[in-house]
Amino acid sequence: MIHESDSEDSGSETEGAIRLEPVKPDDINTGFNFGQTNKVDPAKEAHKKKLKQIYVLVSRCVAYPFTTKQSSDRGYRYMNINEHVLSKMKESFRKYLASPENTLKNPMFLESVNWFYKVFLTSDRALAMTKSGGYTTKDFQHVFKKKFHQLVCQLPDDTGFAGIEMLSQQQQQQLPEEELELPVEEESGESEEETEDEDLEGFEVVNKEDVSPGVAVASDWSWVSAHDTDHLYALNEWITEYDKIVTESSEEHDRRLTGTEGQLNKNQLYTLFQNILEVSQYEHKLLFNAMQLNNIDEQAAAVRRELDHRFAKVNSGEKPPYQFIYQDMAAQYREEERKWVRELQDKHNNPMKADVNQMMITDALEKVGKSQPCKHDFVLNFKIEVEVMEVRGMAGLKGVAPERKCFCLMDVEGQTNKVLTTNLVPQNNASWTDKAEFLTKAPLPSVRVRLHVETHNPLLFEGRPIAKNFFKPKPETLSDRPQWTDMESEVELGVGAVELPNKSYCLQIKTCVKMDKPENMKLGGYLYISGTSHWQKWKQRYLVLVQVGHVTFCLCSYRERQATPSEMLTLEGYTVNYYTPDTTTPEEDARFQFRLLKEGEEVTCGAKDSPTQQMWVNAIYRATGQTTRPEKSDLMRGSDVNDIRKAGLDPLISNQPCKLNQDDLFRTLQGLTLNYRMTKESTACRGWLSTGQEFVLEEYASRYGIRYLTVHCTYLSELIRYAQEGYVIDPNKFRDLFKNCCNYIQGKTSEDGLWTVTKEEFENFFEVRGQLKTLLMSNITNFRIRFPFGRPENALKTTIKLLEQVLTHKIELNVDLPQLIDYGQNKEYDMLSLACRKQIMKCVEEGAYINYLQISKSALKQTSDDVLHCPTTEDMLYLADACIEFLNETQEHYMEAFLVYDRMICDMNETIWSLYGVDMESFLVTLKCGCPEILQLYNKLNSYFYKQQELRYGKSHMYLHKVFAPHIVCYLELEEETLKEDLDEALERETWLHCSEDFSCSAVQQVVASVKNIQKLVAELRWPDRTFAEHLSCRTQNTTAEMFAYFVSQVYGILQCYSRTQRSVVTPMTVLPDEVCVMLNSCVTIQQHAGELCGNNTTTTSDGYSYRTDINDLLTDKINAMFEFSCGQLCQCLVNLLGKLARYDKHSIFSPLLMLVQPKLSIVEPLFSHIRQNNVQIKQEIHPNATQRFFLFWYSCLLSRIEGWLDDRENIDLHPFQLAAVSIIFKTLFNEFSSQGLSEDVLRNDMYRKVHNRIEYEETMNTLNIDQTYTYGYDEGSTLRVDDQGREHDEDEF
Repeated sequence: MIHESDSEDSGSETEGAIRLEPVKPDDINTGFNFGQTNKVDPAKEAHKKKLKQIYVLVSRCVAYPFTTKQSSDRGYRYMNINEHVLSKMKESFRKYLASPENTLKNPMFLESVNWFYKVFLTSDRALAMTKSGGYTTKDFQHVFKKKFHQLVCQLPDDTGFAGIEMLSQQQQQQLPEEELELPVEEESGESEEETEDEDLEGFEVVNKEDVSPGVAVASDWSWVSAHDTDHLYALNEWITEYDKIVTESSEEHDRRLTGTEGQLNKNQLYTLFQNILEVSQYEHKLLFNAMQLNNIDEQAAAVRRELDHRFAKVNSGEKPPYQFIYQDMAAQYREEERKWVRELQDKHNNPMKADVNQMMITDALEKVGKSQPCKHDFVLNFKIEVEVMEVRGMAGLKGVAPERKCFCLMDVEGQTNKVLTTNLVPQNNASWTDKAEFLTKAPLPSVRVRLHVETHNPLLFEGRPIAKNFFKPKPETLSDRPQWTDMESEVELGVGAVELPNKSYCLQIKTCVKMDKPENMKLGGYLYISGTSHWQKWKQRYLVLVQVGHVTFCLCSYRERQATPSEMLTLEGYTVNYYTPDTTTPEEDARFQFRLLKEGEEVTCGAKDSPTQQMWVNAIYRATGQTTRPEKSDLMRGSDVNDIRKAGLDPLISNQPCKLNQDDLFRTLQGLTLNYRMTKESTACRGWLSTGQEFVLEEYASRYGIRYLTVHCTYLSELIRYAQEGYVIDPNKFRDLFKNCCNYIQGKTSEDGLWTVTKEEFENFFEVRGQLKTLLMSNITNFRIRFPFGRPENALKTTIKLLEQVLTHKIELNVDLPQLIDYGQNKEYDMLSLACRKQIMKCVEEGAYINYLQISKSALKQTSDDVLHCPTTEDMLYLADACIEFLNETQEHYMEAFLVYDRMICDMNETIWSLYGVDMESFLVTLKCGCPEILQLYNKLNSYFYKQQELRYGKSHMYLHKVFAPHIVCYLELEEETLKEDLDEALERETWLHCSEDFSCSAVQQVVASVKNIQKLVAELRWPDRTFAEHLSCRTQNTTAEMFAYFVSQVYGILQCYSRTQRSVVTPMTVLPDEVCVMLNSCVTIQQHAGELCGNNTTTTSDGYSYRTDINDLLTDKINAMFEFSCGQLCQCLVNLLGKLARYDKHSIFSPLLMLVQPKLSIVEPLFSHIRQNNVQIKQEIHPNATQRFFLFWYSCLLSRIEGWLDDRENIDLHPFQLAAVSIIFKTLFNEFSSQGLSEDVLRNDMYRKVHNRIEYEETMNTLNIDQTYTYGYDEGSTLRVDDQGREHDEDEF
């Protein structure tokens, strides 16, 4: 159902027609004055009259064009994006980023989406783009594509595109194949201006299978190399995913317009210029009928009259209305006018006539074949429900047996194949609950209900008829209430009919008949109607308003019991309004009338009362889709002649066009058309008129003699005004208009030598050229605002080229020669070109200054009284980031436009950084020397300069080093001073518990991290002066060596102090403390880092400074001393055991006493237990790289103790027990340390050989001097025995 609120969508315009804004009711009375006493502004009335005069001329051009044809190229334009769509896009991208389902997407794609949302959509320039009215969703998509293009280009060369696939393999397996197929955008023709001006940002999306190996892909993916085409499929997936996000917020803005951009028919052109010139539809109908715009012959005669009057005016010798730049141009002007009129007459009379009328013939065929549906194109299906409830009066019937039952038959006349019957009921209780349903196509059907009684006569198979009744339901009168009606006798049927007792006897039946209205029937009822070509006789008919299409409605008249309308009228193009005739209508049921108007058509209807009239008017108003709501007013009374006279339109129609000021009228028409195009339409036109608008303006200018320069110069002036107001204007349009004006001024458009230029035109041209020059220079200066993110495509490049043409195209008036000189083609061109380049360079420099002021204003937080706060580090960092972002954006979006000028971008960058240097220098003055914030700022700036090839070692880069050098040196000095203090504090707090994988302490991590940070800081400085850079590097290495040496020395002292404080009797159960292990590990770790951070040799720089870098030797000596000290503490157990064995010396006084008790070799077991426990401790706690070194030191220390003990008894023979014990200890030590991984070459050192020889000597002497072998067993509970090699075995093995 189409309700009244949907009237805008149910208009009668043909498919593709433009949608117009509703006209206010007050606008209907524009230009009408029926005795009103209100004061009227004469200026406003004159302006309204002027607009109506223009519309009269325009309507003639639309009705009968003969000089111009509409372009067949459909100029597609996208709808501009507004603030509402921008807010919806922000919300869509915010939800996308917040959705946890999207976390599995490619990180690079998410980074692009995050940048697009946070940097682009939320920026002020994006909001300004929506307000300028010239940007579309395709421009936004291009910005997104540029971003991930930049990300892909940052990938390493060996990475390719393998890492940028958007969906994982699992996700691709879950998607059906149809979703993986990428849509291909259809190719479409473009208008000539769009082909030259801009790329419509369309790109060809291809399937992976369609890409042949080694073939580069065109379109926007031209930056993808040929061997990477296999990965193009993944890149296209990014655009598909982006489109899914945007579709939710701007679906209607992605559709291409076909109404205002393509060819328009006459009705669409009329409606378009009604809105442009503020003419109501009713006024258009009056003018249409008065001027007979649908009559081709009348319009052709009007053209002939116009040309005759114009030709007569030229031949009359009347003085031209213009002042020319040369006196002889007046005669040329008359000849030029005669030629112009002859060309128009030739076009009208001879070869162009068929083409001239082709548009009208096409419109007529389109109206007949498309807008006029046939009677059989639609069907109305009605559902009738009949319910018979009760019959009264059956008891008085004669000739009917009481036991006979009665029933009812029901049918619709015309449907003999469907007769329904009720149940049989007794006569004394004739009531039913049965319902019958019928389907019919007639709006006025006739339902018949017959009462019958049963009979046994085989000839009367339907029973004996008694009475009947006819019902005529209507779909507009629905009632559920049952009604009693009288039935008619069927005695006329003859044999078998039941005769009623008398004529006054009446049977009554109670029924309920309902008829449903179909969906496509909007209204129905009886009206009086008559028209010009339909219903030519004024009489009452049953009319039905039928919807036969989505926006197509018909008014049909029906007769009773007919399914096909007798006559029908398509409401497309009609306008309905209330109507009061001049004379009183004699019919009482037709007093309330309304009228339907169309070009050449008029239909008048009459209703019986005002509600019916209003109901029909509202229904037809919704069906026609007219923009003006019908109102009951005095304007809608009387005939067309009276209306035209009252509206003051008669003199406007009768005015001769040649006597009007056509230049002024055309300027008004062109200005209003461009204003409607720029402000009222939602198309991103960028200064280009639509096909229909351009067609009408060209036809008007050619038909009414508008001068060529007036057309283009006025158009150019209007576009400049809109550009100054902030609208987006295509520079290509500026270029074309300026080129046309220059060609005309120089006479290049004249083929036969007839060429005239008025003084007004000449002055206007130079005035407009000056305005254009100022505008172009302003656009180049403010290119970041005028062309945000490089949009429109190539607009800045075209602007620069156009400014070159404006500056180098010098035109002067030469009094001696009747021509204008173009200095762009002679020897002065080089001088002008050089001045042009300087002018453009000046614009760019001013732009850099303006952009920096805008950036610094937001970064440095200027107050309202323009007093600058003292900048902080955060302000300078933010300002540096803003400058870098601005320059990167310039490099990305505007580099191509400035490539024609050498070093223009470089000079602009130097200007930006020189301005930044002023603020930076004032900031550094406020900081203390050695402030750490300086490094952060320096590294950011220096890294940027190194990445930019054109800025590296440039003026700004060297100035940066000069300013920061003293601060960097001072900072390093402070870092070196604080490093030792931090180390002392760390050692004081140290608990000597390992806290890392290398078993070192936290102090080691701190000192290593500190020196690494210093060296990294110096390395990241990348100082351009190599000598100074080497000086800083050697200085940090020397500082590192000193810190490491100092650390090891301090740890050695701590180790000694720890041993003194923890000194106690060393027992066999004593193991190496964990704290000592951590100390040793820390020193070993320091030594490892020293080889990396301190170098290996002494370095002498070119300035004479020498730095000691052989720190490894120093650290090795210190660590060996610590190992030796620690092993000496562990050897105390062996020393104690050897002291006990010394009591068995032969010269000792205790030896005889000790020999009374047989000694046992179990005395050495605690030593072996001590060694094994410490070996385990060493393996677990000592750094793996130092374990073997420590074992070697301990082994050597143990052997040295044994060697010393044997050297003390060099001249004394060993007691057999001593010899056995020492031999077991010596051999067990060899086996134990050999099992720890020490090689035999290392174990069999000089001390080993010396001890081994002494033991062998003593064993030999013992064997020679003693006949019996001393057996020194163990305790009864021990089973340990030692063989000749000193190995321990269980006694069961012997």
